[in-house]
Parts: sequence; C-alpha cells; structure tokens
Amino acid sequence: MTNFKEILRLYCGGYSQRAIAISLKCSREAVSLCIKRAKERDLTLPVPEDVTNEELQSLLYNTREGIRNPDFLLPNFEKIVEELKKKHMTNGLLWMEYLIQCKSTGMKSYSVSQFNTLLRDYAQRMNISLRQDHKPGEVLELDWSRSAILLSNNLTDDTIPCHLFVAAFPFSGYFYAEAFADEKILSWVTGLVNALDFFGGVTLILRPDNLKTAIITPDKYEPVLNTAMIELAEHYRTAVIPARPRKPKDKNVVEGMVGYASRQIIAAVRNQKFFSLEEMNEVIWDRMEKLNAADFKKKDGSRELLFKEIEQKELLPLPSKPFQLFGRATATVAQDYHIEYDGGFYSVSPPLVKSEVLVKASSDKVFIYYEGKLHTEHLRCRFKGQKSTLPEHIHDKHADYLMWNGPYFLSQAKEIGTATEQIIKKVLASREYEVQTYRTCVGIIRLGKRHGRSCLEASCKEALSSGLYSYKAINTIAKTLKGAFKVSEDYQEEKIEDENLLNNLYCTHDEGEDK
Repeated sequence: MTNFKEILRLYCGGYSQRAIAISLKCSREAVSLCIKRAKERDLTLPVPEDVTNEELQSLLYNTREGIRNPDFLLPNFEKIVEELKKKHMTNGLLWMEYLIQCKSTGMKSYSVSQFNTLLRDYAQRMNISLRQDHKPGEVLELDWSRSAILLSNNLTDDTIPCHLFVAAFPFSGYFYAEAFADEKILSWVTGLVNALDFFGGVTLILRPDNLKTAIITPDKYEPVLNTAMIELAEHYRTAVIPARPRKPKDKNVVEGMVGYASRQIIAAVRNQKFFSLEEMNEVIWDRMEKLNAADFKKKDGSRELLFKEIEQKELLPLPSKPFQLFGRATATVAQDYHIEYDGGFYSVSPPLVKSEVLVKASSDKVFIYYEGKLHTEHLRCRFKGQKSTLPEHIHDKHADYLMWNGPYFLSQAKEIGTATEQIIKKVLASREYEVQTYRTCVGIIRLGKRHGRSCLEASCKEALSSGLYSYKAINTIAKTLKGAFKVSEDYQEEKIEDENLLNNLYCTHDEGEDK
C-alpha cells in the first residue's frame, strides 16, 4: 500500500516529487495525485501524527465517493484492470458490460468519461500501470541501441563498435537483443529473423523506428518500406507499420528496452574484451535471459512469465523456413563472359557479353537474371577472386580450364619430372586457398613448352636447392639454362594461344598477381 502520510511529510520537507517517488518506491503519478488531492481538500500540512495512513487514504480518495449519489453503481476496478490485460479488450467494451450490470441491478451508471476518470484515479491510487493500449501478441517493436560494445582485433589495437538490435513486446516487455558489427540491412534482417525464431512466433504488426535500414521514406500516413522489409512481411504473413515520425509514444516500449539493455547489458560488459561476435553474443544472451526472468519491481511476475503465460499463445506460427535476404545488384557481362558480384566471378552464356544483367544472391547461391527471366544460378563464391564457371558457358578452346585443380596440375608435373612435381606441390600449398595458385601452376608447367621439359626439370631442381618456388624465379633460372636444351619448335604458336587463354579468363582481375 502506498504510504500517503509519508508522501505528504516529504513534500512539506521540500523534496521533489521525483525524489519522493524514488524514496518510497512508488510512481510519480501516485505522488502527484496524493499532493493534488491534499490541496483540493485543504488539508492541514504537515498531517498530524495521530492520523493513520488508512484514515488519510480515506480522506484523500473516498471523499469523492462520499458525495456521490448512492444510486450509482461503483465499478469493480480490480477486476477491470485484470480484464484489460486480455487480448482485444478495451475500456469501451468494459464500460458496455458495466452498463449491463447496472441495468440488471437497477442502479444508475456513470458515463464513459467518468468511468475512465474513476479507473485512472484507481490505477494511480493503487500504483498500477494500465496496459489497455497494448494487446498480447499484437505488436513487436524494433530498434538499434545508440551505445556500443567494442569488438577487439587480437592482432592489432583496432576496435569495431557493435550495436545491439533489440526487439521487444509492448505487452509483456519480453525482449531479444543481439550485437552486430554494423547497422546495414543484412544485420537488421538477421536480427529480426533470429528474434522471431527466439520468440517462437510472429506478431500481427512489426513496428520499427524510421531508420534507413527499414524505411526508404518516412511519412506519417504512407511510409515507403524497402524491398527487404516488404518481402520479409510477406514471408511471415505480418505487417510492417513504422512508428510515426516524431511520435515517441508509438515505440515507447522498445525505446525503454533499448535503454534498459544499454544499462543492464552494455554497461555491465564495458570492461570485458571480445574478439568475436559469437563470444560477445553468448554473454549478451546469458544476461538477456536473466533480465527476462527477473521479477518485476512494482508488480508480480516477470517478463518471461507474462510472455509465456499470455502472450506466446497469441502469436502467429512461424513458416517452415526462415526468411532469407537476397542481395541485389546490376552487372555488365565482361569479355570473358563472367560478371562480378561481391568479389566473386560468375559465368553466363557468351552471347550476353556487354549486356546488363540483374544479380540476386542469398547466403549460398547467386541467381543471374536477363530481361526479367532467370538465366543461370551458381553456388556462391566464398572468397575474393574465386570463379564459378559452368560447363555450358565455356568456349571449346577454353575447355581445359574446367580441369584445373590440384590433382590435374600434379599429374601434368609428374610427366615432366620429380623436381617439377615437388615444385607444384609447394606452390599449391603456398596460399590459403588452393585455387589462388592455379595461375602460377599454369605458368610453371608451360615453361616446359617455352624452354623444353628437360630445361624445366633442371630449373626446378635448381629452384628446390635454392628454396625458390615462384614462377618468376623458375623462369629466370630456365633462361640461364636454355642454351643447353633444345626449345620446342611449336613454342611461338603455343605461346600466343596460352596468352589469349589467360587474358580471356582473367581479364577482369589480373591486378596485383604474377603474370
């Protein structure tokens, strides 16, 4: 029960309403109403010592009841507050039920405005936060945190500020948080998909702030969503309704939860060092679960209990597969009939050279469209410079390119000699990705055509003894030894063919590599 006597004592002592509310652990509204009622009733302050808190409560709050006509039925506000927590329940509907009750008892009823005034007075007196505007499972509010957690590089002193993606339910306050190294659309969608999976269902409405990762053009009446949010809403059969610009009450819960997460999570881990997002999020999720399970300070239960007992039952079911974001770009087909997307190269039919195509990419596949129709699809390349070339897109004169792999080059080198085979093994193992060494292998093996196989084998033996395994080193050694060996008569013709092949295959990304 609120200590009204202590509120008035502290007020007379010159304390602010905020300080009184914090000291007595009650709401500022309850403090404000108590002081207002005391002034309306011209109470002598400070209150005499012999007046009890119960008597003061009756004096402050029941005086109005005392002058009310006894023919009017007083609503059961305790029951009404509980009913307002249920889905689709409104003050108007409860007032209509109150009218029916009055007719059945033969008593007079209060108007809807007086009904709401009495309900609001009761809530303030009992220090209750009414949630009639928030229906279970109806809205999920979304936002980024302003504060950041630093991600450290274990090799340098560099750090990356990571922000929290926060999704919260207005009804229960149950929330999900995840850290990302940027606030781009991929991070936003990933956070939202992970949040829905964590909640185990979908709300009727997704309510983001008017941030650029979700909204193209903010507008009070007709906001323009980006393509990713439209597709996500269609996939989960929900609606994206952004908060109105400059209307913070539209997203007051998530704003509060972002601040709460910043204080309880970000501030708590400020002195910890994280070297990976996985490590960071493990700590965040551990604290998130504890915060969701913690008891409320001003009412019974917890966010988790309220969510699982009431809200989770109202969520829409998740689809069989989570939403997958597609990256989009336009590209022009190069002379080698490949397009570049996100550092990888993907083949198309040779007649499309110099044509513009649309590229859509998921996390594991790349789809290429021409004139609105799907032309071809590839597995997504995993590192910069990698090529994906389909057999049907290859010119006949480039067919040997399809056979390029470690075993192919080793078999070619073995035919030349043991030293050449050993050199190729060392070259294949010299880079993080084997495919990055293929051009060097091609160059070394074709030195056999330029200077002769015997000369190449001798050059490789000399390179092994010197610990030199690059194409340039072996080519230099071969030039000094070529006088002792006969050069192939077909060298000039083969040289032209080889150079044309390499130029066609690599004309878009030669820079920085050995020729």
